[in-house]
Amino acid sequence: MRQRLIGGIGRLLAGMRSPPRALPAHPLLPADEPLASLPVVVLDTETTGLNVRRDRIVSLGALQLRGGHPEAVPALDYLVHPGVKIPARSSAIHGLTDASIAFAPPFALVAPALLAYWQRRVLVGHNIAFDLAILRHEAERVRLPFRPPAAVLDIGLLYAGLRPRVASITLETVAEDFGVAIDGRHTALGDAEATARIWTRLLPALGQAGVATLGAARALMARQRDLLHSQGRIGWAVDDLLPPGGPRHG
Repeated sequence: MRQRLIGGIGRLLAGMRSPPRALPAHPLLPADEPLASLPVVVLDTETTGLNVRRDRIVSLGALQLRGGHPEAVPALDYLVHPGVKIPARSSAIHGLTDASIAFAPPFALVAPALLAYWQRRVLVGHNIAFDLAILRHEAERVRLPFRPPAAVLDIGLLYAGLRPRVASITLETVAEDFGVAIDGRHTALGDAEATARIWTRLLPALGQAGVATLGAARALMARQRDLLHSQGRIGWAVDDLLPPGGPRHG
């Protein structure tokens, strides 16, 4: 994989000198697609901070599942050179320093592998609108075309729909509720693996609540208006979470 990424540097740099092409999202999966057999990519990123417009990605992890079952495909686990210094306050959270990523590839070399990895799949994550927004800004910064996934599902919003009286929807809270241990907290792959285990256990709970299809899951997320509004106000990509034709959040 690394050789393929490095071998494409000339083509990528040539593309960066031209305006990025606007690419449509992957073909939408039907609303009646069962969650039990849904092809998904569970993703997490670690960054230099929480400002999606200004901060940069320093690592990303992703893995593929079909329904609640892991696919026989290697996970993505990349360190990413952000092109800026990593603030000490961020290093204190994820443990990555300027020395850690000194020889890591830049986002421009990692992006093609990620976009291919989620092709024709639903992107799943905890607070995934943050990750998707920062990925979009990274692509814009290096003038790379960005093709969104077929659909996006957020673990936190789905959990909020199932547990409307729970005050906290942090990854730790959701994991504890579903009996999931988090190994390697605040590493991209560690958090992605924990989120994947939560997803596996969330599916039966959603089914018991009558949420068994992609369309029903997106409708459940759309009802979490306060959370969507607060995320949209700070620039997260909440519109990608909403059903086609639904109200947009500015």
